[in-house]
Amino acid sequence: MDIKQVLLPEAIDTDELLYYRKDEELVETGKDGSLVFHKGGAADFNTFFNSFSIGKWRKYTVLETVSLSLKLQGSFTVSLKHHVLSKGQVKTKILEEQTILSAEPKVFTFDFGEGQDNGIYSFSVKSNAHGSILWEGKYFEEVRMPVNMNVNIAVDICTFKREEYVERNMNVLKKTILENPDSPLYRHLYVLISDNAKTLDPEKIIGDSPYIQINPNRNVGGVGGFTRGIIEAMKMQSSKDISHVLLMDDDAVIQPHSLEVNYVFLSLLKEEYKDYVMAGSIMRIDEPNVQYELGARWNRGNIVAQRHYLDMRKLKNLLLNEEEEEPAEYTGWWYTCYPLSTLDKNNLPLPLFIHRDDVEYGMRIGNGKFIFMNGLCVWHEAFENKMQGPLEYYDIRNLAIVNAIHHPDYGPREFKKIFTRWVINNIVRYRYNYVDMNFRAVEDFCRGMDWFIQQEAEPLHKEIAAMNYKGQKKEEFYGYKGVKESDFDWKVLSDPEQLAAVKKVKKYFQILTLNGYFLPAKKDKVLVMPPYNNMYKMYRVPEVIYTDANGNCILTKRSAKKMISCFIGLFKMWRFIDKNYDAAKETYAKRYTELTSMNFWRKYLEL
Repeated sequence: MDIKQVLLPEAIDTDELLYYRKDEELVETGKDGSLVFHKGGAADFNTFFNSFSIGKWRKYTVLETVSLSLKLQGSFTVSLKHHVLSKGQVKTKILEEQTILSAEPKVFTFDFGEGQDNGIYSFSVKSNAHGSILWEGKYFEEVRMPVNMNVNIAVDICTFKREEYVERNMNVLKKTILENPDSPLYRHLYVLISDNAKTLDPEKIIGDSPYIQINPNRNVGGVGGFTRGIIEAMKMQSSKDISHVLLMDDDAVIQPHSLEVNYVFLSLLKEEYKDYVMAGSIMRIDEPNVQYELGARWNRGNIVAQRHYLDMRKLKNLLLNEEEEEPAEYTGWWYTCYPLSTLDKNNLPLPLFIHRDDVEYGMRIGNGKFIFMNGLCVWHEAFENKMQGPLEYYDIRNLAIVNAIHHPDYGPREFKKIFTRWVINNIVRYRYNYVDMNFRAVEDFCRGMDWFIQQEAEPLHKEIAAMNYKGQKKEEFYGYKGVKESDFDWKVLSDPEQLAAVKKVKKYFQILTLNGYFLPAKKDKVLVMPPYNNMYKMYRVPEVIYTDANGNCILTKRSAKKMISCFIGLFKMWRFIDKNYDAAKETYAKRYTELTSMNFWRKYLEL
């Protein structure tokens, strides 16, 4: 049974070192994607996509041993390896070395031997003759059949006016899986697209594929689109034998083989793990070798991204991904594969519109039962590259709702701490409109469950969006008080050195002066900064232009009057929270199930 292909980079513009490490002078990439070696040239496949997580395959599936198949031409020495992390150090053992020789392309097989219970397998090849070629390869198990014969996956995508991204991803899936009989996922993958804007062109997206379905949907946010996909997957459960629903962002870039590995893994899953959730890591699209997150812990609202900002070109980090000491509390809906057996008509997501919907559902459904694996991933724009805008409202309101449901002991005192920190961060960054959204979020949460049930999501969102700053393109600021085009260089702005903390003595002085609020501003000084900037770099700066990775900008100006008004508002909100938080919390904790049933969602989506 074929388990996993050896991948050579093709259409996706990612780092070559995620696939193999080669001698640059002695190994070349052929036009057909093969690797052509000079004598002495070597390539190592102990990488994110081409290593094999033997420990996880042995733990969660019925797979016992694994072999390697390589299509080679010429003369090579092939080495099979086993890697583990011991006391923070990488330990590598060579399991077998074999020299092969063939004048023509020929398939050779290699056996890793008795299956290991931890770590990863990999292999390397070294050429003994000029012109040797590696064509392709795969990991397989000699005698193995699927134990779960009815694995069929519905990919659930929610979109709103992102035709370009959806069209791109559907073209990739058609070519590699949906219309490719050689794919193990052929006829086992369906795509359900919830079109919240009702603007997709079925002819462009679907063509004549019977495996893609577009569902025009009421715009009640991302959660409304994803829930519509779950409902449609449930409807297909009997007719198409759908076993899993995989939630995936519309603008995510995916390596299609991730889906194939996901499918094979599920087809071999042991009975005791059938209610586990498979999830992928999110990789930064601007730094494609960097893993942004591999699951996360909610931590009562102080989110901790697991395996955060790891360079996946490094073998040690691959092995760190294998460790499972601290289970994730939830996974993001950029790549989360739920077994439909764990979902039912009374256990659907909460209508939180956007943000924290995946947190709440992951904690309720996943319950710490998540499986991650190197190579299962999507590439996505990093969150700190984007403007917060209306998320300043949803993040606080929904934080309070999630904690009301999952942490009954989370009270007003703890909430005030995180809320105060949030507000002060915005004050010192001159983002007074964001503070208004923060206040509105608290007020709306404290209105309780009756208000939440009755409020209309789309008009509310428009109301919150109207509180935001007016966005401008970076070009509009060229020449403004000496601002130059070079000031918007994103590589410079997002460089960790630019965001590094200031020296402690200087930092404490700046804190005492509220980052310079109590001192005169530097005349006509304008600073260009990323959305999640180091606030200490703004010391005594009167104006800040915030810009994201796409050149979208907002201008904020320091105002002592607005600062004082925000602090007065904060003190009032403390009293408001003390008076209203607990009562509101009880309404969400006791009645949230009113909003998670099929009956509610069918009315909510006007189905």
